[in-house]
Amino acid sequence: MRTNGFVGLIIAGICCISSPSLFAQADYPVEPSNESEGVFRISNTSDYQYEEYEPAAVDAVSFAPSSPRTSDLSPIAMPEGGAMVSSDYYGGGEYYTPAEGEYYGPVEQYSQGDWIEDPYLEEGSYERLGLVFGAAAVFLKPGFDTDTAFTTEDQTGPATITTSNDFGYSYQTAPRINLGLIDNEGLSAQVRWFQLEDNSGASAIAGNNFTFFNGLPTKTAIGGLRAGGQAGDFVVAASQMKLYTIDVDLSQELNFERWQTTFGGGYRHASVSQAYQAYGTASGAAVASDVGHRFDGNGIVVFGEARRPLGLWDRRTKGTSSLSLISSAKYSALWGKSKYSAVDTNPGPVNAIAQTSENKSLSIAEIQVGMQADFVLQTGALVWVRAAWDGIWWNGAGSAASESGDLSLLGGSISLGMDW
Repeated sequence: MRTNGFVGLIIAGICCISSPSLFAQADYPVEPSNESEGVFRISNTSDYQYEEYEPAAVDAVSFAPSSPRTSDLSPIAMPEGGAMVSSDYYGGGEYYTPAEGEYYGPVEQYSQGDWIEDPYLEEGSYERLGLVFGAAAVFLKPGFDTDTAFTTEDQTGPATITTSNDFGYSYQTAPRINLGLIDNEGLSAQVRWFQLEDNSGASAIAGNNFTFFNGLPTKTAIGGLRAGGQAGDFVVAASQMKLYTIDVDLSQELNFERWQTTFGGGYRHASVSQAYQAYGTASGAAVASDVGHRFDGNGIVVFGEARRPLGLWDRRTKGTSSLSLISSAKYSALWGKSKYSAVDTNPGPVNAIAQTSENKSLSIAEIQVGMQADFVLQTGALVWVRAAWDGIWWNGAGSAASESGDLSLLGGSISLGMDW
C-alpha cells in the first residue's frame, strides 16, 4: 500500500510539471517554413492564465510570404506603443503587467527586432560586383535639309527646266559602346562611344544643251563646278560623312513605384566632318570642285531613361526575368571650331581656293523608344537585350557641300548589356 501510494505521488508530480508546457504548445503551435503558403510566427506562446487555465493573449504575430528564405527570418517585436494584453504570473496570487511598449516574448526564440516588411531584401537580394557594359548595333539613315548632288538645266526647249539630283543615302550600321563602374545603390560612372560613317554618289551624262552645277555654291571666286554644254559631257559627284561622340558621365538609378529611372549628365566631345567632290567636263574640258568642312567641340550632356516593367517588376532577384517598355532622351550643347575649305577648278585650268575658321556652337538631341528584356542569372549578373527606335539630330551640322542646315539620323538599334 505504501509503495503504491508513493508511485502514484511521483506520477502525479510528473503530470503537474509537464502539463502546462504541453498545454501551451498544443494551443499555439508554430508552423514550420512553407514555401507555398508562408510562415506565421507568434510570440508569448508559453504564457497562460494560471487560475483559469486559459491561454494568454498573443502579443505579436508576423506573417512572411513564401520564400526560400522564410526559415531564416529576423526576429520580431511589438510596434512602438503597442498594447500588452497578457500578464505573467509570478506566484503568491500576484500578476505582473509589463509596461506599455515592452516585449516579453520567448527570449530563447525571438530577441528584440523589427517587424518584417520585405524578407526578399536579405541574402537573396542582388549585390553588384561593380561592372556595367553595353554594346549596340545601330542602323541609321542620314537626312539633310539640303543634300543636292548636282542640278541640271535643260535648255532644249523654249523654257529652261531645272532638276535637282540628290544623293541617295541608305541605312548604315554604327557601333555604340559603354563601359563603366556601378555600385549597389545604382550610382554609375561610364564612358560611352558612338561613331557613324556614310558616303553616297550620283552621276549623269549630258545631251545637247545640258548644263550641270555642283550641289551648292562654294565660297571661292568661281563658286563651284559648271559642267556640260555639249553632248557627251558628264558630271560625277560624291559625298562623305564621318561623326562620333565620346561621353564621360555620372548617373543614378531612382525607382518610383513601378517606374525604374536613371538620370545623369557629364562631359561630351563630338566631331563631324563632311566632304563633297564633283568633277566632269564642260564642252570637253575638265572641271572639278572639292569642298570639305569639319566641326570639333566640347560641352555638356544630360540624359534620362525610364523603364516600365510589364508583369514581374523585380530586376534584382536571382533566376528571374522581366520585360519592360523603355524610353530615353539625351541632349548635349557643344562649343568649338568649324573649319571650311574649298578648291574649284575651271577650264584652263584656273584654280580658286577658299579657307575659313570660326567659332561655332552645335547641339545634339537623341530619343530612343523600345522594349527591353532583363535576365538575372544565378551568378547575380543582370543581362539585358533591347530593341528600339532611335532618332538623333545634329542641329547645325550642315551637309556635304554646305556648313548650314541640320543633319538627322533615323533608324533602330539592337543592344546587349550586362550589369554585374
